[in-house]
Amino acid sequence: MSISENIVQQALLLIKPGMTIGFGGGTTVGLLVKAAANLVNEVQILTPSPTTRQLATVLGYTVIDAQYCDRIDLAFDGCDQLDHHHSALKSGGGIHSNEKIIATLADEYWLLAPETKLVNEFDTKDPLVLEVLPQAFALVMHKVARLGGQPTVRTASNRDGMTLTDNGNLIIDCHFPSYQSLPNINQQLSALAGVVETSYFDHLVTNAIIGSPITGAINYLY
Repeated sequence: MSISENIVQQALLLIKPGMTIGFGGGTTVGLLVKAAANLVNEVQILTPSPTTRQLATVLGYTVIDAQYCDRIDLAFDGCDQLDHHHSALKSGGGIHSNEKIIATLADEYWLLAPETKLVNEFDTKDPLVLEVLPQAFALVMHKVARLGGQPTVRTASNRDGMTLTDNGNLIIDCHFPSYQSLPNINQQLSALAGVVETSYFDHLVTNAIIGSPITGAINYLY
């Protein structure tokens, strides 16, 4: 059994009939959606991920929209990095704004990750990602540069032009030489007009299931 499958088996124990569950994106979450399929008629779910939504629909889950929820029981998600202080950095999928809504709705927001993603300090190998209104493009690029970052607009891999989020906004990847002041940088960018959300989940993580790729051991963080 792989480390992801071990993590999924532990996460599966948390899901109970009658719950409303949030599922993010990624391979491990996809495995969990499949593993929980015996409960398709007993839970309802919501997801910010088009891939997860398609999978859940095929499996027969009742999928609802976040706009109609004011709370959910649990949410499961992956991440690029997480620390020991209930914070995480996400960037890859470009759906972090919608993921953050679901994280905030959830009574418990669980991250599922291999031990290699648990860090003492966030590594700058992963950018801080911003979802930005197109009208604020120049403003945000200038602000990131003033904060010492190098902003890059994410471009589409399968067509000419910029990558757009499901909300129709731009994605700007911000590379900084250090994340020592990440909470302060995040606060300044979050307050800037035109920034929808950042990919820094500041003290939003309530729980995490961490798996060791070496020993196969599963641990609960927090």
